[in-house]
Amino acid sequence: MRTRINNKGQMRVIEAILSSFIVVFALTFVSIFAAIPASTTYEVTDLEKMGYSLLQDLDQNGLLARFVYIEDWESIKAALSVSLPLDVYFKMTVYNVNQTKVYGTILYSPSGTFETSKNVASITYSLVGYPKIIGGNNSYQATYNPRILILQLARG
Repeated sequence: MRTRINNKGQMRVIEAILSSFIVVFALTFVSIFAAIPASTTYEVTDLEKMGYSLLQDLDQNGLLARFVYIEDWESIKAALSVSLPLDVYFKMTVYNVNQTKVYGTILYSPSGTFETSKNVASITYSLVGYPKIIGGNNSYQATYNPRILILQLARG
């Protein structure tokens, strides 16, 4: 008597292996032609969002107005450089309401970064004043003394 061997299970395994090879080949072929960004540079809109968020956070924490009105420029430079990614550089100029510079430009970048960079974002932020404590009973007096901050960001 002849016994018949059931080969149907073996054929299903071979079909599964062949179909998985076809799927892997197709995914590999498609991934070769997929559009991958050339570099991870920030666009101007990304830099603007980053700059507005940074100035807003510093202002909400009370640091920005305090540093600007007591003219602590090194602290502003330190706060900005710590808060930004390592490859993003900045140039900040502070003006009064008459468009005259309160202080020279606060610069954190290697030389030529802003001249050679393709993407430079410019953010304008304004401060209206800074409250000062009067007397010993913790009463505040706010003075209207607007400052206009122009922050430029570039990726190096």
